Amino acid sequence: MRRLKAVPTAVPAVLVGLLLLSGCGGGPNLVAPPTGPVSTVAETNEFNPIDVMFLQMAVAHHKAGIEIVKLAKDKSIRTDVKTLAAAIEVTQLSEVDSMLKWLRDWKQPESPGTDAQLHANHGGDHSTSPEAIAALAATGPGEFEKAFLNLLIAHQHNAVEIAKFEREGGINPQSKALAERIFHSRTGQISQMLGYLD
Repeated sequence: MRRLKAVPTAVPAVLVGLLLLSGCGGGPNLVAPPTGPVSTVAETNEFNPIDVMFLQMAVAHHKAGIEIVKLAKDKSIRTDVKTLAAAIEVTQLSEVDSMLKWLRDWKQPESPGTDAQLHANHGGDHSTSPEAIAALAATGPGEFEKAFLNLLIAHQHNAVEIAKFEREGGINPQSKALAERIFHSRTGQISQMLGYLD
């Protein structure tokens, strides 16, 4: 475990994409993401290898997710699905900025490099493959929405799994707070998208 002198920093305001499923009888309703910080806890530079692994995995995963949701911009799909994709893009771009900042503050690399085995021990790369994203991009108009939702559900399920690592083994307060938010928000997004597939 490393302990470095904490450096006070400002926490940027972001749009938080908390998408919740409505009551049992009705269909899913998109809840507008409120404005709020990525983390409301005081930032510190105390971290352990799990915190670093979580951020490295989450950065790669978020970047793949941003690629996926950007594909929905120019497609003929329901407005609710397009709004969901836009909210996810804004949220994940901001989260990536915060995670990269924390890694820089800790003097840690963005990707695992020679520590790739550590990630393999925790299930390996949880990002959606470039091939799967390319296949989605090539999907015809009539099939795109269903394929988009199915791929994004699987992708956000992996985000939940990544967040579990940090919840169980991390020590950095802001990193753990982000993992908690990812766990709950992506679970809500999955429920939202399953509702669209009904």
